[in-house]
Amino acid sequence: MNEQILMKNNAQKLLPTINSVEQQPDSVLLTITIDAELRCFQGHFDDVAVVPGVVQLDWAITFACEYLAMPGDVLDISVLKFQKLLLPDMKVQLVLEKKSPEKFSFCYFKDDDKFASARVVLG
Repeated sequence: MNEQILMKNNAQKLLPTINSVEQQPDSVLLTITIDAELRCFQGHFDDVAVVPGVVQLDWAITFACEYLAMPGDVLDISVLKFQKLLLPDMKVQLVLEKKSPEKFSFCYFKDDDKFASARVVLG
């Protein structure tokens, strides 16, 4: 994924704001802010806005393609867990770890709280 696509997605408010990036050869740690203006909140639960699980997965795949040079087509998702809700205006961390040229894992967390995690195979 290139910078133009990320900029287009952010112009449409599809992606969270990236506050910091700590890049390693096979991993990246992103500190993100889940902006209340994101499109994913429109019409997703009237009483309490939450980031849908499919959106969390999409963000992880988007950032894995960008920062870990992963291929983009999803072949398999395993051990997918959503432990806590991600809410508007939260600041969390997303760690992406490349396990092989096609496989990565991700985890959204803040301090000792885990929000979501999975292993994804792309091809």
